[in-house]
Amino acid sequence: MKLSRVFRLVAQNALIGIALVATLATSALFTMRVVLDSRDVAVPALTGRTLREAEALVAPRGLALRIEGRRHDSGVPADRVVTQEPPPGATLKAHRAVRLWMSLGPKRVSVPRVEGESIRTARAALEQAGVPLARAIEVRDAAPEGTVLVQRPPPGEADLGEDGASLLVSRGPRDLGYVMPDLIGRDARAVLDALERAGLKVTDVRYRSYPGVAPGIVLRQSPPAGQRVSARAALSLDVSRPAP
Repeated sequence: MKLSRVFRLVAQNALIGIALVATLATSALFTMRVVLDSRDVAVPALTGRTLREAEALVAPRGLALRIEGRRHDSGVPADRVVTQEPPPGATLKAHRAVRLWMSLGPKRVSVPRVEGESIRTARAALEQAGVPLARAIEVRDAAPEGTVLVQRPPPGEADLGEDGASLLVSRGPRDLGYVMPDLIGRDARAVLDALERAGLKVTDVRYRSYPGVAPGIVLRQSPPAGQRVSARAALSLDVSRPAP
């Protein structure tokens, strides 16, 4: 009986020791896992890579991937990473996920012809076709102001991606500058002909009597002599008429 009791005590102590060792091992593994899970790892560059290539880069670092969305992009082929978050070089806790946005490739649309149209008409046509207007650049040209001179992309099927159309728009011809001559005392008919040939417009001619002055002579002018004017300026003249 004494011998069996000794064996029983030894067995109990052995079981207790095994349990303690198992507990310590479990605790050590848990502690190691916590340490590994809390360590910071550098995020690799994933832009432009396929999903499989991205997984091969993040897996050894203990990171995961999560696709957040897809969008068109003219610079990145379809089914490749367009954007990632966090960016390359940033740190992330192990077992966390890097968020990805995948490319749908360039967006193919039918671009309408807007060259020769007014900028207002061009905007409406592009909007109706689903083509965003990225920029409109104005230049001096002989075409009327607001006329579309060149469009990019040209009319037809085109890959837009995130970009839109660009338009070159006329600002109208350059205004020529003139210095008003002294017209007072000159023949009104000759003055009107000369101003018309120069591209200047006389919008108002008033006739009034002036003693001692023959009819058809310029009495007053606006703007006055010596003032600079453009082709768009409105000129007016007072002209003598026969006495009643």
